[in-house]
This record gives sequence, structure tokens and C-alpha cells, in this order.
Amino acid sequence: MSFELDNLEQPFLEDQNKNAEPHDTFHDLDGPDFIKLASLPVSEKYTVEFRGEEIVVDSANWRDSNLLKLQIIASYCNFILFGLAEQTLGTLIPELQAHYKINDLKTGYVFLASVSGYFSMALLTEVCHRRLGVRGVVIMGTTSMTLGYLVLSTRPPFFVFILCYVLSGLGFGSLDAGLNGWMGNLVDLNQLLGILHGCYGIGCMISPPLITHLVDRDVNPWSWNSYYLVLSCVAASCLLFFALVFRRETPAKYEFSVILKETRRQLEDKNASDDETTSESDSSSQAASLSQSLRSKLVWFFSIIMFVYVGAEVAFGAWMVTFLLRVKNLTYKMSSYMATTFWTGLTAGRICLGFVTAHYFSSELSANWVYIVVSLVGYGVFCMFAYTSAVGILFPVVFLTGLFVGPIFPTTIVAAIEILPVKYHASGVGFICAFGGGGGAAIPFLIGLVAQTSERGLKFYPFIIIILFKLLLVAWLLLCVKFRTHKRRSAL
Repeated sequence: MSFELDNLEQPFLEDQNKNAEPHDTFHDLDGPDFIKLASLPVSEKYTVEFRGEEIVVDSANWRDSNLLKLQIIASYCNFILFGLAEQTLGTLIPELQAHYKINDLKTGYVFLASVSGYFSMALLTEVCHRRLGVRGVVIMGTTSMTLGYLVLSTRPPFFVFILCYVLSGLGFGSLDAGLNGWMGNLVDLNQLLGILHGCYGIGCMISPPLITHLVDRDVNPWSWNSYYLVLSCVAASCLLFFALVFRRETPAKYEFSVILKETRRQLEDKNASDDETTSESDSSSQAASLSQSLRSKLVWFFSIIMFVYVGAEVAFGAWMVTFLLRVKNLTYKMSSYMATTFWTGLTAGRICLGFVTAHYFSSELSANWVYIVVSLVGYGVFCMFAYTSAVGILFPVVFLTGLFVGPIFPTTIVAAIEILPVKYHASGVGFICAFGGGGGAAIPFLIGLVAQTSERGLKFYPFIIIILFKLLLVAWLLLCVKFRTHKRRSAL
């Protein structure tokens, strides 16, 4: 097979397997025939020229590409780093407050610093993808995290400590938005995204007991800042891994990908009913700018949903140790173990329930409705026992709650990718993730503010989480009603 293409790209594949069959080469002096390319199976491998650059389009099926497997593994490693870093702050709150002599309100400033960096970078994700490609985005993100944690390991003044969390947030924002959008193009995206965010849970699960062991051990206990050096080394390893396996994910390849995916979506939707997804999809095959994405009501609706969800999830995990120490009067070790139990459940839910979503639900909308309802019940049961002398019962409760809280994030991302036009998949999904990150800082900060108002303020923390999940349930029901006829698409 052979024609020629002037300029093309796809954001996820590059190197072909040496043992694989040779790629088809497409050339066409009149320019790229996107309709012909979009009609090919997503597992098809071929080489094209786009903007003077040779683009290797590999299979979108991880089973057919060793390079794609390595890229997925690199992404998983990075999300483990996310989890390690996220729960480092929550677990070290007592240590940080003692060292810097700060109260709960000032502790909340660190969460705000992180999200300011996250939000800033995620808002710029479409610009970064166009100018740097997926390769540049992931390298920039891991570099920011490496430098931020390296400075934190030196026990800087509190002002510099906050600035380092801005830098860390920049890395979070670029990588979270970039990798979610990139992986959303692959076959088995429910399962792959579930495992991706499960890896975040693995990191969250590791940090509390590991930090507790290192800081509290009898022989050569670590200072709190030493753990940040570990994070810096992990981030540096991720940087090298990304630089190797994403080296051909160029800006030209990203541009080609956007056009090709939009063409596929238009072919798939040409006989579909006239809804928002279809009408918006037909308007352009170019990636939408941030300002264009912000005109979409769907982008804003998904963003609000993600704000509420991420805020509730992060707040519940981040303040659990402090809540159990002050309200339940548990030991630091017991409190950290219970936090780990929650993140263990969350990890198991993201990894396992992604397969359940793919095989037992007709769409991500119905799956997420079930997950939100069961999560809300779990938080309610936690509230029932949180103010009693019972301790043992809380371990299975927080595990099961985490189990169903976990898959909500990746399932929401998949739903957004399924429903939103392809042109919004970079800037739109990036903004959704960024807004969710805003919740991940704003809600923990709100709880810190409530805790600071009085000695009893922290007792309201479980009720705040329940209220947020009730709002989440209402919002998701509205989405289900609007898209009640929506069925799952094939991989784009």
C-alpha cells in the first residue's frame, strides 16, 4: 500500500517493533488523505510525512507494540510518583507544623500553592502540546517535580517551601493533563486509565506507612525533609524514562493526531443523532484553543464535577491522619495505617473496577452513577462510627469506601473523552483536570480553615465530604439524563 501524505501525526506511538511487519508508507502530493487514513483500523501501522517530518504511526493496541508498552509503563511509574508526593504532605502535616510552627490555616496555603502551579500549567496544556509535543510536555513536567523536591529536601524557609510546591504543581498539571489525554487514544482505555490512576493510589498507599516507619524508627530515624530527596530521585528516574520512550512524540505528530482523530469521530458520527457532541465535532478538525474550550458548557460541567470529586477525595485522605489523631485520639502509627487502608481500597478500585466498567456497563455514565452512590453510602457509614470508640470497624469501612471512590476519576475522564468533541481533547480535558486539581487544593484548604476556627472545627470534616458527594451525585444524574442514549464508542 502506498500513497503519500504531506503532514501528519498521532500523539501516542513512534518506534516500530523490529519483529513487526513493515509499516505501510503513505504519500500524496495533493496532501494528506485523512478520510482514507481514518478508515484504517486503529491497529494499522504506517509511516507518513507531515510538515517535513517523518511520522511513524504505530498500533493503538498495546498488544501489538513493545514501544507502546514501555510508554504505558513510564506513565504508570509517573503516577506512582504522583501518589507518593500527594500523601507526603498529608502524612507530614504534624511534622511540618512542629518544624515551621504553623497552624492549620497556614498549612492549607501549601495545598493552594500546589494547585496554583497545577492550574497554571494545565490551562496551558494545549499550547504546550502544539509547541512541544507530548515529549516536551512530559519532560517539562518531570523536570519541574525533580527540582521542586530537591529544594524541599534542604529544609528551606517556609516561603521557599511554598514556592517549591508551586513548582511541583506545574509538573503535576502538565503530566496529569498530558498523560490522561494521550492514554485516552488507546485501545482498552477504561482498563488502562483505571490502572494508571490505580498507580496513583499505589503511591498514596506507600507513603503514609513508609514515612511513619522512617521518621519514628528507633535506630537512625529520618528527618522529614530526607523523604523529599527520595521523591526527587524517583522523579529524575521518570524524567530519563520519559526522555527515552517519548523521544519521537513531536509537535508535528501531535498536530497530525488531532486531525486524524477528529476525522475518525466525524466518520463515526455521520449517521448519529443531532446532539451537542455531533454538532460541535463537525465544526473543526483543528485542536481548540483554551478560550474556545471555555465556551463549551460540557467542558465546564465536567470541570465542576471533577472539582467536587477530586476535592473530596484528596481532602478525605489528606486530613484523615490529623482527624484520627485529634478526634479519635489514635496513635500516629495507627492513623497512618488507616489512611493507607483507604488508599489501598482506592488503588484496588481503580485497577479492578476499570475492567468491570468495560465489561458490565453499557457506558461510563451508568458505571459512575453506581460508584458515586456506593461511595456516598461508605462515607455515611464512616460518619456513623467516626465519633464512637469503635476503631476496628473503620478499617473495612474506609477500604470499601476507597474501593468505589477510586474508579470515579478515570471513568469521568473516559466519559469526557467519549462525549466531548475531539478538538477539546487537549485543552478541554486539560482544563477539566486543572479544575479538578483546584478542588484538590481548595477543599483541603477549606477543611483547614474550618479546623482553625475552633478546637471542634475538624469534627465537621466527614460531613463536608458527604455534602460534596451528594452534590457530585446530583451533577452526575443530570449528565446521565442529558446523554441517556449515549453508547460507548470504539477506540479513536
